Amino acid sequence: MVDASGMNLYQWYIFCQRLSEGGLLNATTDHDIEKLVGELTLEEKCLMVAGEGAWVIPGCERLGIPDWCVSDGPVGVRGRQQGPGLVFPGPSALSATWDPALVRSVGASIGEECHDRKVDVLLAPTVNLHRSPRGGRHFESYSEDPELSSRICVGYIDGVQSQGVGACVKHYIANDQEFERHTIDVDVDERTLREIYMPPFEAAVKEADVKSVMGAYNFINGDHACAHHELLIDVLKNEWGFSGFVVSDWGAIKETVAPARYGLDLEMPGPGKFWGRGQLLDAVRRGDVDEADIDDKVRRIVGFLAWAGRIGTETDHEESSVERDEHRAISRRAACSSMVLVKNTAVDGSTALPLPHTGTVALIGPGAAATSLWGGGSASLTPHRSSNLDRALADRLGDRLIGVEEGVDMRRRADSVTAESVGDEGVTFDLYDGIGFGGEIFETITRPTPFSVWFGDNWPQDREMMSVRATFRYTASVSGRHRMCALGFARTELFVDDEFICDNQENGFSAGLGLHGGESYMDLEAGRTYDVRLEHVQNDRGQWLALVDVGIEPAVEDREENIAAAVALAARADTTVLVVGSNAEWESEGGDRESIDLPNGQNDLVERVIAANPNTVVVLNCGAPMNLPWYDDAASILLAWYPGQEGGDAIADVLTGEAEPGGRMPTSWAVDERDTPSYLNYPGEAGVVLYGEGVFVGYRGFDARGVAPRIPFGHGGSYTTFEWGAPAVSGSGTELTVEVAVTNTGDRRGTDVVQVYVAADEHVVPRPVKELAGFAKVELDPGETATATVSLRPRAFARWDPATSDWTVDPGGYRLVVAASAADMRAELPVEI
Repeated sequence: MVDASGMNLYQWYIFCQRLSEGGLLNATTDHDIEKLVGELTLEEKCLMVAGEGAWVIPGCERLGIPDWCVSDGPVGVRGRQQGPGLVFPGPSALSATWDPALVRSVGASIGEECHDRKVDVLLAPTVNLHRSPRGGRHFESYSEDPELSSRICVGYIDGVQSQGVGACVKHYIANDQEFERHTIDVDVDERTLREIYMPPFEAAVKEADVKSVMGAYNFINGDHACAHHELLIDVLKNEWGFSGFVVSDWGAIKETVAPARYGLDLEMPGPGKFWGRGQLLDAVRRGDVDEADIDDKVRRIVGFLAWAGRIGTETDHEESSVERDEHRAISRRAACSSMVLVKNTAVDGSTALPLPHTGTVALIGPGAAATSLWGGGSASLTPHRSSNLDRALADRLGDRLIGVEEGVDMRRRADSVTAESVGDEGVTFDLYDGIGFGGEIFETITRPTPFSVWFGDNWPQDREMMSVRATFRYTASVSGRHRMCALGFARTELFVDDEFICDNQENGFSAGLGLHGGESYMDLEAGRTYDVRLEHVQNDRGQWLALVDVGIEPAVEDREENIAAAVALAARADTTVLVVGSNAEWESEGGDRESIDLPNGQNDLVERVIAANPNTVVVLNCGAPMNLPWYDDAASILLAWYPGQEGGDAIADVLTGEAEPGGRMPTSWAVDERDTPSYLNYPGEAGVVLYGEGVFVGYRGFDARGVAPRIPFGHGGSYTTFEWGAPAVSGSGTELTVEVAVTNTGDRRGTDVVQVYVAADEHVVPRPVKELAGFAKVELDPGETATATVSLRPRAFARWDPATSDWTVDPGGYRLVVAASAADMRAELPVEI
């Protein structure tokens, strides 16, 4: 039934239309939906469970079911036309706010922009956990902790769906690395799945009523995530009561029958490699798939469309791009609230932040003039606007900002070849049938530049596999060393004058949405014309996608000259702000990081700048843990994450003290990567990754081994000071509430986070030393006192018992650990369960 009490104006309008018009085309009840499904032919039903393009799913015009659209998130909505949109801080940043209410406002803003783009389902949030710091999509996920991830994801989903737009929680499940992501088999025990990796998905279903779940690329204990009867049907749909639909990750499914029988509801992208073009229909007619399974899939999709108010409406793909000041304000506030003041005490005991009102400032680092605002892959989005720190800080400091130096070039790819470099002949693309170039050329086209894409609607009809050979003549504008980049979605090789230069498989990197790059160097002569050939060979994983480009640019000849200039500038200033980190080429979907060192020699830059000016503030502009060998020498460290399109201004707000750094760590950062709990069991071998650390992920693993991390989970400083009163606990059994009086004892407004962990006194089975059970964030004026209230859920005391396949609470003594971080315990409250 439709509940009008929680509707926005858009949903209310649709609801009133249904009431006034009635009839089958305005399904509002389960009965109406069932009648509508019954009116569909088998052929129509099979068409409705496979996309017809990259982002569109067909309806049934005959019965008033419109085509509908999905689009990537999670930092905004891209839409089919990929026009500009508002870019919010990255998911690891949103989790660092420890503020579900603020995250809900972010989700609601994105949901509103979904209406601009005619998007019905936003493909977000990502709730896979931070298992390994090398994970390529670490920045796109929330936390190492299931409770924090659950609270943030529920807030995000509630916000998106408050606008009548469905959210899609992903990637179900244990899709925690990009290494061999299409084929890796995750060997994980039942207890670990239940206690660590499932809770965010369970919360999304049970608490947020999420409308869609995305099946992952990987296998779990031998079965594919998109054809896993136990996980998709037994757990998700039956045990948790999920009423929405399960969509495959793009190109994830491997066959026709098993996903159809074991819980998948929608194959994407279209036209559907295994369910499209009549293949699913044929499987039903052969008796390999029961028509009742198809009915269930369609019933779930139609039920969603009824919830969204789409039944009886027209297909509408007319997109718009609307920039709203109120959304920009929310994005900026979220960025500031996510920033973690990691450290603010120099060797001499002084503090460097906020920046003083007098004295000169030098701004240094690759993130100074090119602040990294988001990570790579499907999380990419063209922003309405972007802000870099150099301009934002100059606006505030004026002449006090004495200079800006990059120090290190962090880019991996060369700039794309332009039409001017190619000339009037353009680029010739020969399209070959099949994998490799032994087949026939079925089409030849000419375009002005090497960049080209075949995907979705413009994939050649009736071609299962396609390889692309691009040829053109390139005239160099300057002599000297040049960086050469082969760029493509699948395996791509670059040749110059028939000489192999590079491919994107050996030490490849993300080079933008869908592009993977490889680089090499060669000497070019000004005015000379070279024959360039790029070959793109489609992989055999079944994705109908070809995306190619070529990058060529003069190389940086002398790295030392740039670093020396940065060091000289730092030495002249009273304070240095040094912005280092990563970007979308180093942190991206499609590949894990090769190292957790700051890329391209940035650690060397940091050490030399600090040596020249000990009063250096290091701003970390990244989405995942980094190795920080200079940690003790820095005066201050501010973790700014990927802060979204308002990031430059938001970082300047926090540096100058116009805003409070409100973030707390959502993930532990190790002193040495070898200390991370998953280190010995990553990335796997022989096609299998063993989750050998079990439930001891993140701080649970550090606690169990008595190893201190560099930056603890939950840690974060402030520009003001707080005093906590004695905590009190009320309630009975497992339904307990902890209250703590928090007073702002400083001279400025600020935020603090009270964290409550549960620790069992006796262990029937090995258990973590403590586990986060709840938290509360308070914002206080100077002298103000407020009560932080943390209500614990019964699950906080429970463990999963594989013997009974159920949750159990072991009777006995427990301690409620009240803390400011996983390493900063303030009080313990004993309770008996």
